[in-house]
Amino acid sequence: MTQYLLETLLWTGALIALVLLLRRPVARHFGARAAYALWALPLLRLAVPPITLPAWLRPGETAPPLAEMAEASDPASLLTSASLAQADAIAPVFPLPATAAPLPPIDWLTPLLILWLAGAAIFLIRRFALYFAMRRELLDGAKPVGEVGRVRLVETGATLGPVAFGVFDKVVALPTGFMVQRDRSRRDLAIAHELAHHRGHDLLANILVQPLFAAHWFSPLGWAGWTALRRDQEAACDARVVETRSRDERAAYAAIIAGFALTPGAAPRLALAAPMACPVLGDKSIIHRLRSLTMADISPRRRLAARALLAGAALALPLTASISYAETIAPPAPAAPAAPEAPAAPSAPVAPLPPATPLAPEPPDFDAELVEAENAVRESEREFEKAEREMDRTERKIRSFERAVESGDTRRIAQHRIEWNGKEWSGMSATEREDFMKEAKELRARLAEGGELRLEMEQLRREMGANGEIQREIRTAFAEARNARATALAQAPRVVMECRDKENYITTEQHANGQVTMYVCEANAEKLALNALRTARSTIASERNLTRAQRAEALRSIDQEIADVGD
Repeated sequence: MTQYLLETLLWTGALIALVLLLRRPVARHFGARAAYALWALPLLRLAVPPITLPAWLRPGETAPPLAEMAEASDPASLLTSASLAQADAIAPVFPLPATAAPLPPIDWLTPLLILWLAGAAIFLIRRFALYFAMRRELLDGAKPVGEVGRVRLVETGATLGPVAFGVFDKVVALPTGFMVQRDRSRRDLAIAHELAHHRGHDLLANILVQPLFAAHWFSPLGWAGWTALRRDQEAACDARVVETRSRDERAAYAAIIAGFALTPGAAPRLALAAPMACPVLGDKSIIHRLRSLTMADISPRRRLAARALLAGAALALPLTASISYAETIAPPAPAAPAAPEAPAAPSAPVAPLPPATPLAPEPPDFDAELVEAENAVRESEREFEKAEREMDRTERKIRSFERAVESGDTRRIAQHRIEWNGKEWSGMSATEREDFMKEAKELRARLAEGGELRLEMEQLRREMGANGEIQREIRTAFAEARNARATALAQAPRVVMECRDKENYITTEQHANGQVTMYVCEANAEKLALNALRTARSTIASERNLTRAQRAEALRSIDQEIADVGD
């Protein structure tokens, strides 16, 4: 079990480092969603169980030669062997010179293993405690403002930005007054982003990966991996939001993302206390999201190639499993002739199993809503007309059946195939037929002109008509939505990838006509990223709690990341 835990820790750490190296090239060539999917590899490796192979597959294991088997079956050789065994057993009876017993080796592995598991347990308990405390704080005094499917929308003063949380009870928490702000396009796109987190099951993913990063609680590699996973998750969520939207809408969405960097306190103060929720992250995540947000979709060929590479990498994960071999069971020896009894010789210690050779991992790879609402209205009108025709048809059938009963025409009565209380007309008694005809007359009276059902249908038709109250409200709502969208698009800042100075990565300029242009400098963003990586490198280099191999591996990964950013 100790060997399995150590190998799992090493392989998951290596896969986290590999994903940290591959995530940006993969996002650049195959999209942000493919880079986010890479994090499934270390999580799947954590779930790979140890594999026990048959003993005959052990390297160097061979069957006993035939000559040895023949010799073992010879009575004389058995006798000789027994005599030798007896002699070896009797020999220790003579006194031997006393020698000092060697001191047992100090076991350092067990205390370290207990410390590691205790740290992982504390990590998990703290993460879940912070999550449930955050959930209680957000829902305490929250005001429901709507529902989208199974997702509840609430407004609360406990957050300054939208937050999605919950796996079974799915909630999107919004700041107070968020639903009544004037910029409806910005509001709807922000809500769409949080709903995309729920549709993509990102909250469930955040919970499932907690054991992975709990296992690496002591390593800077694990903390860097968690931060990178959350940034890739936000970028993948952005890709899900804009994949069916036009270029103008994508530009407006990018402007909204960049606006979080310009607005002081836009990121919720719960971000650090909500590791398993999806709040808006800090400036560096916003830079990564802007770099990952494309104006064009990834081609189907690239998507297919990314899926094939990920599937191949996942299928190769069992090759890294911890392998052990079953104990060899010796065949029963033939019966030996009677021999003098000898004391039982001490059993020889079992030789330790050779360590499994590590295998190198293979390298992985509100217009639509308006149209939908209009279609629903038209469908309701068609269903209304269908119900009205069905009501007229039912009234005619009842009249025809009554005339057939009054005339005694049994052929026409049989054609109607009337069934009441599980009986047909021919099987009803006189009392049942009388009760049935009474109910039929009452129903026909309600369906006839001036009847209760007919009056209700006419009232509903007046409300649903071309100038009815319902139609007027629907048309007014549609007109307001289209005007709001057109105004939002006209007022949305224009995003240009251009450097205006040597320090800031986002610069705004307002023109005489009121249009705002936002310049995003990718080079300055890379400078910030390089400075952050160099700071992390110096911190790891001076960390004394790491072994030399762990420090070298972490520094090598960060140096490669610095080289990638520099390119």
